[in-house]
Amino acid sequence: MLVKSALVARGTFVICEYDASSGSDDLNEVSRKVLGKIPRTGAIRSYVYSGHTFNYLLEKDLIFLCIASMDAGSELVFQFLEEFRCSYAAMSRSGSSSRSAEMTRMLRDIIIRYNDERGAKTKVGRVEAELEDVTEIMRDNLGKVMERGERIESLLDKTNTLSSESVSFRSSAKRYNDDLWWRDQRGRMMLGLVILVVLVVASWYVWGSLHQRVQAAAVPDTGD
Repeated sequence: MLVKSALVARGTFVICEYDASSGSDDLNEVSRKVLGKIPRTGAIRSYVYSGHTFNYLLEKDLIFLCIASMDAGSELVFQFLEEFRCSYAAMSRSGSSSRSAEMTRMLRDIIIRYNDERGAKTKVGRVEAELEDVTEIMRDNLGKVMERGERIESLLDKTNTLSSESVSFRSSAKRYNDDLWWRDQRGRMMLGLVILVVLVVASWYVWGSLHQRVQAAAVPDTGD
């Protein structure tokens, strides 16, 4: 799990929070303790403590705080915080009576999505790097064997097998990333189609109402 917990607070007052971790530590409680120690200088910062990274983003009087694993990387964490900030700003303008519960659900969904999609991509990159390292080690060993004049057929077979597995793995990773991209695009197209249908129905209703009024106004008065 990359992103474990997050919250948004005004000063030390927590507006909404969500803890996705499954460990024994109450990360929400840890986050609340950290809030009072965050300096109000610098827009974004990151600290490492007890096997976690504590990352925050400041905007006016708001603090967006995220606790992540060491494997998450600063780029992913601050992308998460920026998306969290934008989603919070959009929801704050909605003025819903159940805004607190909606914000918690919004934060939960963002954390789950980052752990599922970005986590998978991070694992793919890590395995690819490991494959590259192993391939490089095999090449170095091959060079040493050639210098000593020893038999190299078995090492060549292993290197070719490893290279084939690397190509196959990269192809699978590319297909997986493409599937994620198309899934996101299909969702956007469906949303656009729904909006278009709503606009067409609303336009038809307004036009029908205006047409009936015009017809009613055009009917001559038959009274005495």
